[in-house]
Amino acid sequence: MTDNPQPERDPSRHRGNRLVTRTPNLVRSLVGMRDDIQNSSRRIRREDITVAPADWTRGEPATSATMADVHVTLVYRSGHALYFDLYAGTGAGSVLEAQLSVPDLSVTSAAVMTTPAGGERLLRLQLDMPATWQVGDAHLVYVQARRVSGADATTLRVLRAWQR
Repeated sequence: MTDNPQPERDPSRHRGNRLVTRTPNLVRSLVGMRDDIQNSSRRIRREDITVAPADWTRGEPATSATMADVHVTLVYRSGHALYFDLYAGTGAGSVLEAQLSVPDLSVTSAAVMTTPAGGERLLRLQLDMPATWQVGDAHLVYVQARRVSGADATTLRVLRAWQR
């Protein structure tokens, strides 16, 4: 009788195999993890785009002397801060002020004002999310506005909103 041993196969090269062709190396593992993180940060993420008519007089009126709710949205927290780009229209001599508000958490952002020159202005509002707003929780976020001075038309429209 002759023993016919099976020929030895090369180890598989797929990840997770117990038989590896290279000896483990901590530096190689760390470099691989760093590369994976960099590649994931370079991926293009989907971003919703909102389009609004260009005529500022067709925006939502914001004529109250005190902060009043103009727009509302439901936000599920996934980031650290909310950003809103607003399209404000004011008549000559009128000044508009806007801010973000989350009544459930008693949080408001810093208010941003237009200049008294009138016309169309872009405003950016930022609200840093408090620790009490847990990831995945949903709260209503209001865009509030008021007319600070003047008697001309003052309108407001949300062009874009996102969280980061």
